[in-house]
Amino acid sequence: MRSFYLTFFFCLSGLVALPATALTTNLYEKDTPQIESFTAKVRVVRDISDDVEVFFESDQAKGAYTLPRSFPDYAAQLKILEESKKAKGPAVTITAEKESKVIKSIQKSQQQKAPDLLKQFDQMFGK
Repeated sequence: MRSFYLTFFFCLSGLVALPATALTTNLYEKDTPQIESFTAKVRVVRDISDDVEVFFESDQAKGAYTLPRSFPDYAAQLKILEESKKAKGPAVTITAEKESKVIKSIQKSQQQKAPDLLKQFDQMFGK
């Protein structure tokens, strides 16, 4: 019994090392950022001091999303956002962190435009 108390005391004082599997510092679950993805047209691109704020025309994407200047290929991504802001510009597909709203990826949307029915009608009847 006495050896148990001595071992217990030395373990608490750090003089005797326990195996790494015996103690753990992961007491809580790790926070993994929740990612959201949506497709929308850009409404506003606003340049602020360190980042660019982007607002979208979507019910899913409310509020300002941030595009950091350290983003890989920043100029090309900003150009895609500016093209989407135009009236006939394509929508963009955005992947961002849900809580902080920091943009992780930007892609032009692959949605095809609906065919113009009036042009098809004119072609069919030779106008």
